[in-house]
Amino acid sequence: MPALTQLNNFINYAEMIMPASNYWNVIHGTKPGDVLEDAEGIQIMKILGENMAYTLKMQQNASIEAPKLQKKIYTNFIR
Repeated sequence: MPALTQLNNFINYAEMIMPASNYWNVIHGTKPGDVLEDAEGIQIMKILGENMAYTLKMQQNASIEAPKLQKKIYTNFIR
C-alpha cells in the first residue's frame, strides 16, 4: 500500500493527469488465463481503459491552453 501511495504522490507532484477507475487498478491471477475469471478486475480494467481514452480525447480537443509550468519555489525551514 505505501508503494502505491508513493507512486500516486509522484504523479500528483509532477502535475500529471491520472485517469482512474472505480476501484484499485489491479486484476488478479496466479497462472495464465486466471485473470479472465476475475470479473471485477476485468470491469475495473475496462473502465480504466475507457477513462484513459476519454482523457486523451479531452486533451486533444481542448480549446484552451494548458497552464504554463512554473519554476518550483522551495522553502528553507532553517532560517
